[in-house]
Amino acid sequence: MRKWLIIIIVIVVLIVAFMLRMGANQRKEQREEVTNVIPVEVISVTKGDVISTCEVLGTIMADKTAQVFPETIGRIMRVLVKEGSYVNKDANIMAMRNETVGFEYEEGFIKSPINGNVGKIMVDVGSMVSPQASVALIVDYYRVKIEFHVAEVKMGCVTRNQKVGIVVDGINQDFTARVSEISPVIDPMTRTATVKAITSNPKKLLKPGMTARVQINLGEKTDALRIPTDALLDSYLFVVTDSTAERRDVKLGLIGDNYVEILEGLAEGDNVIVVGQQRLAGGEKVNPILRGE
Repeated sequence: MRKWLIIIIVIVVLIVAFMLRMGANQRKEQREEVTNVIPVEVISVTKGDVISTCEVLGTIMADKTAQVFPETIGRIMRVLVKEGSYVNKDANIMAMRNETVGFEYEEGFIKSPINGNVGKIMVDVGSMVSPQASVALIVDYYRVKIEFHVAEVKMGCVTRNQKVGIVVDGINQDFTARVSEISPVIDPMTRTATVKAITSNPKKLLKPGMTARVQINLGEKTDALRIPTDALLDSYLFVVTDSTAERRDVKLGLIGDNYVEILEGLAEGDNVIVVGQQRLAGGEKVNPILRGE
């Protein structure tokens, strides 16, 4: 009787151990299954605008610039204007004494050749001056020119009267200029051509000498089937179908700054993976999270 009791206890222990082992294996399989599901971020394919731009650096210049020269040899007696002040054409900006040999010393005036602001005064009271040396600089920057350079391979993207965007760091305002001049000569050293655009500057926020970022529109599509540029891997991407990652080859159209036009391979509403696709080869189980949620 005692022998049978021991056998029964052993059998029960073996059965319990077997059941515990099976339960552990099932939990392990469940954990592995959960672990193998890759979290990814997705976005739905939509239609919208695709814009491609090119940004180059340019220099802001005054629309009109005039250096001021005295008509005779003399000595500056008085400076009648300050740098930055506005002067009209033919306004007196300096008084000087004529010291040309053979002439009596007499006071005359140096006048502004154009309307504009005094950009720089180059002499002090008491200085000797002559017609060969400039004494002041007058700038008219009610309108300004932006000079920039475009690579020869992109010359076809710039035309006269084309609008370009102008951004100046430190000025919280965007400007639009219109291309007014395109040099027909390519610089053999830089392989670029000089382009100038002009814009009004009534508040005189844009000052000669400033550096500007010129944004050139290289192409634009409206109502195009598009995806974010970060979804693309070479010429393919991954789409989520029934929680499974599917590799999809696509035909590209215009490649924009933020979006890429898709001509073939996708349909509106497809969920495209934008984060996590570098770990995929196709066929993996994924946990899609919609961008923005």
